Amino acid sequence: MERNYRIDSLKGFLILLVVLGHVITALNNTNIFNHAVMGLIYVFHMPLFILISGYFTRPADQQDGRQLWKTVARLMVTIVFFHLVWVFLRYSLKGDDPIDILLEFPYGILWYLMSLIYWRLMIYYTPRALLQRPVVYIAVAFLISVLCGLTELGKFLSIQRTLNFYPFFLLGYYYKQGRISEKWWKNNILHVLTVVVLLPVIFILFPRCGYILNGADHYPITEIPQKVLILMCSTAMSLLVYNLMPDVKLLRPIGKDSLFYYLYHYILLIALIEPAVEYFSLPTSLPFILVYCAIIMAILVPLHRVKALRWLTHPTLEKKSRQSSS
Repeated sequence: MERNYRIDSLKGFLILLVVLGHVITALNNTNIFNHAVMGLIYVFHMPLFILISGYFTRPADQQDGRQLWKTVARLMVTIVFFHLVWVFLRYSLKGDDPIDILLEFPYGILWYLMSLIYWRLMIYYTPRALLQRPVVYIAVAFLISVLCGLTELGKFLSIQRTLNFYPFFLLGYYYKQGRISEKWWKNNILHVLTVVVLLPVIFILFPRCGYILNGADHYPITEIPQKVLILMCSTAMSLLVYNLMPDVKLLRPIGKDSLFYYLYHYILLIALIEPAVEYFSLPTSLPFILVYCAIIMAILVPLHRVKALRWLTHPTLEKKSRQSSS
């Protein structure tokens, strides 16, 4: 199968937004302009990333159970390794109690990898009667996404975030199989109208919407309408960006190995950017935030050539096939 370079470009673009969102969060999300930019990013960047993950998930009846569990094991090795790295960084740089951090499993951005394990297992073990009914399954997933914020699960083992974002994984999964209407998926006019109407409503009427966008925070039953609007807006915005994103050759290498940039940018943020900004009292307005993001990416691009660092994101002792995969 010929590689889809536009998807690589899209993933590369989303990684840049991930870096930007995390730098803003770490350094200054109280500035009203920074906060607005972060809010706009969070409406769609992870939902779309997760949608793409579902897009690349093989149909359940074409999966090998043993191979699936091998993939789960490799992902768990990556999660545990980077969790320990961040325990060490938090302890050495901030003096946090290592036991407390160990118990925050999985720490920080590792929630996505933990949820990815759950999503793939859920697809594989979902009863076929439900899996063959995409409309029903997606509707149930959206309902669970709305209700999961009423629980107190929080960040525990990424369970709440898994349930919160599962509808987007299913959207990508079924779209790849041709089980979702192309007419609806590519209706950019509808998506634009939805975003234009809902974004102001969300950010004007619900200025604290960030904790719902997070996917791991509790909210009362009275805020369910807010969650419904956010899910509608996130879906429309994700599809709009998916449809309109062009192939940008410069972004392809970043998107092709997005997991490398996803994992290592956080280490640079914690170990380099955040301490430097604090020590030298550097500015944290948006132009400087963009400079810090550029520094992170400028370091990561050459680091990507280090095979050992890449291996840690996809650990395996199996020999690679000489035949390159598409």
